[in-house]
Amino acid sequence: MSQKFAIVGRRLAQADTPIKATGAARYAADIKLPRMLVGKVLRSPYPHAKIKRIDKSKAENLPGVEAVITLEDTPKIPYASSFRDLPMAPSGSLQRSDEYILADKARYVGDAVAAVAAVDERVAEEALRLIEVEYEELPFAVHPRDAIKPGVPRIHDYAENNIAVRVGYPLAEGDVEKGFQESDVVVEETFSVTKQVSGHLETQTTIASVDPTGKVTCYSPCQLPFPLRRELAKAFNLPEGMINVVSPFVGGSFGARLSVYNEPIAIALAMKTHRPVKIEYTMEENFTCVHTRTADEYTVKMGFKKDGTLHSMYMKVLTWSGAYLGRAQLAGAITLVWGMGHYRCPNRAGECEIVYCNTTPSAAMRGYGNPEVMWGVEQVVDMAAEKLGMNPLELRLKNIRKTGEPSNFGLPIESSYLEDCIKSGAVRMGWKEKWGKKRAGRRGVGMATMTHCSGAYPLLMEHSGAIVKFNEDGSVNLTINPGSPGTHIWGALSQIAAEELGVYPEDVHVVTGETDKTLFDLGSHASRSTYVAGNAVLEASKEARKQLLERAAKMLDVSPEELEVGDRRVYVRSAPERGISVTEVVRSAMWDLKGECLNIAGKSSFASRWTSPPTAAYFAEVEVDTETGEVKVLKFITAVDCGTAINPMTVEGQCEGGIQQGIGYALTEDFVVNRETGVLESDNFTTYKMLGTLDMPETEIIIINKPDPKGPFGAKGVGEPATVGVAPAIANAIYDAVGVRITDLPITPEKVLRALKEKQSR
Repeated sequence: MSQKFAIVGRRLAQADTPIKATGAARYAADIKLPRMLVGKVLRSPYPHAKIKRIDKSKAENLPGVEAVITLEDTPKIPYASSFRDLPMAPSGSLQRSDEYILADKARYVGDAVAAVAAVDERVAEEALRLIEVEYEELPFAVHPRDAIKPGVPRIHDYAENNIAVRVGYPLAEGDVEKGFQESDVVVEETFSVTKQVSGHLETQTTIASVDPTGKVTCYSPCQLPFPLRRELAKAFNLPEGMINVVSPFVGGSFGARLSVYNEPIAIALAMKTHRPVKIEYTMEENFTCVHTRTADEYTVKMGFKKDGTLHSMYMKVLTWSGAYLGRAQLAGAITLVWGMGHYRCPNRAGECEIVYCNTTPSAAMRGYGNPEVMWGVEQVVDMAAEKLGMNPLELRLKNIRKTGEPSNFGLPIESSYLEDCIKSGAVRMGWKEKWGKKRAGRRGVGMATMTHCSGAYPLLMEHSGAIVKFNEDGSVNLTINPGSPGTHIWGALSQIAAEELGVYPEDVHVVTGETDKTLFDLGSHASRSTYVAGNAVLEASKEARKQLLERAAKMLDVSPEELEVGDRRVYVRSAPERGISVTEVVRSAMWDLKGECLNIAGKSSFASRWTSPPTAAYFAEVEVDTETGEVKVLKFITAVDCGTAINPMTVEGQCEGGIQQGIGYALTEDFVVNRETGVLESDNFTTYKMLGTLDMPETEIIIINKPDPKGPFGAKGVGEPATVGVAPAIANAIYDAVGVRITDLPITPEKVLRALKEKQSR
């Protein structure tokens, strides 16, 4: 399929760039409402403790304090901070609700026990100090292996051995044990991955107000505004229409904004005081209380025939949920889906246990289970290639799934250009010349691959709405609400609308940010926005275009089928000189004096029934210092199949950011919880090492840029795939350089030196 575009495929700066660059963009912390109070949260100093008594009288009597609340002052309705109790899948409810607005029992250091609203921050902080809490400390466990030991107290009463739930691989097939017996080479290894902090600069901030009718307005950076509205309605036993979620600009997310945080507490305080309340986390609160990437410990076993055909595969996963389920239940299940479904294999099975422990809850982060599991799977593929005497590149090419085969979600693959990714990246890295060569300077190269998704159907529903409305001047209002956590989705959707409507991107004005004013949208997650919201925009634009051409046909005295639109003109296809401007058409339609008035507009509620998996191949070149154990990434190449690149500059930016995040995940970022005290030790940017610009290697992004038949103008998702295969590519490159394999993240110098020493002693 080949198509020429006027707008799609252009490298365009984002329309909101000047607003952000000049500081005019308003984030939640910038918003000031009349009579607004400052909210603060009292947090547990213990990882696990009964709350025996709370005395708030001294705090309530402090001048300037307007409210002090505990669990007893809030509706005792359990909710799910991940929204995953909602019926978003054919199976209905996905997990139980296990949280209250304020804690009934402290389950991690930082759990919210009480909250205050005061006239300023100083008074609010003093009020927190005056609240007296009597705790009964309980034994705790900060690691799943410790939490499931016999005799460890239950973190939640229902969860025996602190196992919240067990899930199996939903697409199991064949006979795994027989498959291994029939295999010529079997490789089995255990891997572990750490919790990763999203590291966004804007701390979690919420403002809540309640008007005299009882209607709640909640300003939140949540990137799922409609699911947030529904969960808040549930927590407060309100109709959804009595809550308006307003989304300001968002200062980063990478998945962290998919959960409920301080919104219910702010609303409870606003309800009690009848005044707006703002709760703004400190950076330490952000590290401690904002949900992290889900950590796992898992075993991968893969069996291959002597010709390299993958014949059998099994995985067993232990997933680190944290104090509450958060998104860990789905993350555990999706880990199996990513890991077991990437390669063609006739015999597959897997199981996962999701375990409570006394730490910050786990949730979504870029890739959502895929970076975690491909860390192990892609290393096992390299290990098998070595045993088979094959080039790991060729082993992957032999086993990758192709168009028409079942995807990792079980649906037929609409398009896959992973072979192009592998071959293009290999050429640019010089794979043939570099791999397997013992080069001076302890240098090596490694690769990895992955398959992701463009939305989560059929695991979750996929529903987005859009309204396209022409203004009198020929410009367009595009009303959407996918959530915009920094992915430049507004720009991509504007290009899609402009392409279909024959106008320029600067003619498209995005209207967004309030659930009261926009159609339903599931939100920004699962690399879905360009694909699903983009299809909604395309459908709405097609409807508006049809009306535009019908109106112009009357004015030009031709049939609509004879007309085309482009460069802000509607013209006769066979005689382009005969035409009329878009502005003239829409103005005439609005101000027609003959009684045939029409505001040309289109609407769509698009429900996706496909997922069009994007694919990618990653190539790393590293240098290992055998004296210090330091690993330096010299060059990194990502070759990505994201369908048609709506804006190649945005795709490149996503992939470059994904490389940065992936290298940090591989080498430096570690969520360190003290096993003796339960306290998070890496609770700020000085103790949690993220890569800066000076740490980045040479990077190259290869966009395959071939269309998908289901995506809008052929586009697929790209936001999450950018980071999935970075860490295993680096691990495989380290093995190529010095012959040691690291199986637990991050790859610290100490681990490299230890592995080198063990290798020498063998």
